[in-house]
Amino acid sequence: MTKGQLRRARAPEDKTERRAVILRAAEALLRRDPSAGFSVGEIARRAGLAKGTVYLYFGSREEMLIAVHDAQMDELFNTLERALSKPKVGAGTVARAVLAFLRHRPEFFRLSTSCHGALEDSVSADVARRHRELVATRLTGIGHRIETLHPGMRPSEGATLLKNSYALMLGLWQLVASPLRVTGAAPGEQEPAALRINFEAQLGVALKDLWNAAVRRGEGRLA
Repeated sequence: MTKGQLRRARAPEDKTERRAVILRAAEALLRRDPSAGFSVGEIARRAGLAKGTVYLYFGSREEMLIAVHDAQMDELFNTLERALSKPKVGAGTVARAVLAFLRHRPEFFRLSTSCHGALEDSVSADVARRHRELVATRLTGIGHRIETLHPGMRPSEGATLLKNSYALMLGLWQLVASPLRVTGAAPGEQEPAALRINFEAQLGVALKDLWNAAVRRGEGRLA
């Protein structure tokens, strides 16, 4: 072990902390390079570990990034749970909570997009299954909370609302990240007004519209 590297983890709590150190290092590098163009060696150096030690905890760089994404997804779900526990919670409360999370995690969507591809091609079936089970469990639990708040909703409509919200968020982000360009436009020429996107403002409005529409459908069934 070189100078500056952490001592070898032996007890279970040491191993848990070592894994957390690696994930924090990967997350710090993601903030600097959201495209995740860094190597396992760079993550190891940032964590103060030997490269081989990192591979004791994660089978590949992609597996490590999925673990970071899982932690961020869990954080987003916790954010939604806190918003839904507030008195007189409405669509605006949810939208504000989501936007606050995204300001704090600007790398979230790029990481999410990378991980969707990795789940299909670059990680083991066990890693992919654990990821899907984690997301499904949280979707079901928070979806049920939404249905409890709005009794007119049918079973599973709360989870569907969450999935639609995620699709809306990711789709709008992709338009901002890869905007349509006018063929033959002169250097410095502005995009047409209809193609310009204020991500935060438009996402806030779109989320409120989506949640309000879902709630109104449920209320209509109770009438």
